[in-house]
Amino acid sequence: MTRHLLALLFSLVAVILPPRYGCTDIIGGHVVRPHSWPCMAAIQTKNITVCGGALVEKQWVLTAAHCELNKSEVRVVLGAHQASIAEKEQQIFKVMHYFPNPQFGRSSKENDIMLLKLNGIAKLNKYVQLLPLPDSCEDIKPDTTCSVAGWGVTSSGKPSKYLREATLKIVGRKSCENKYGNHIKITSNMLCAVGKKRFFKSDACQGDSGGPLICAGQYSGIVSFGKRCGRRDMPGVYTRLTERYIDWIKKIISLHRDP
Repeated sequence: MTRHLLALLFSLVAVILPPRYGCTDIIGGHVVRPHSWPCMAAIQTKNITVCGGALVEKQWVLTAAHCELNKSEVRVVLGAHQASIAEKEQQIFKVMHYFPNPQFGRSSKENDIMLLKLNGIAKLNKYVQLLPLPDSCEDIKPDTTCSVAGWGVTSSGKPSKYLREATLKIVGRKSCENKYGNHIKITSNMLCAVGKKRFFKSDACQGDSGGPLICAGQYSGIVSFGKRCGRRDMPGVYTRLTERYIDWIKKIISLHRDP
């Protein structure tokens, strides 16, 4: 009886929760080999991972602008496998400054990208590494294989203790936009991706927002939004790392670099 009540509760939560847009685990993925994603950042409030991110410079993490954070309580954990448990490999920082893209549109979900300046310099080692920005900004073609990782909500309805990853493939913007109906315009600043295996649900979910999308070995996107995590054939949407965004990232880091 209790099991049925829990199942009903989770199904109600799935209906009530907004579609991943807030801070967005990996549905249908698997636990990664510990520290095999050394670029990953866990962005936490009260020891709970609310968003992901990637370390792009020793003092800078790239994430999603829609990650609304209670600034006094935020910490960024680098080098984690279990992000909410103290591990000797971890490096923990506060956020000194927040730089959401000034053109971020909450309703359009356009320009969903933000830089966080940490209050210290990350020490690079085999557990903590930079994720290079792409040197080519060419569009990512449909059917390209990608990976996404995070500590967010799994198919159990609970956040993952361990970092998980899922394999996805890019889908065309037109078919993606058709899936969302009139609710959202999928622009050239966005990428859409679904689970690579047709009958096996894979997706990012609540708690994964801001995490990196790696396509063909290159940092290509940022987890942005979706509609009901892991729904078969329903693409998740990612901020695409375009030339314009990369120029903006470099400009912010250059202007606000410590002397």
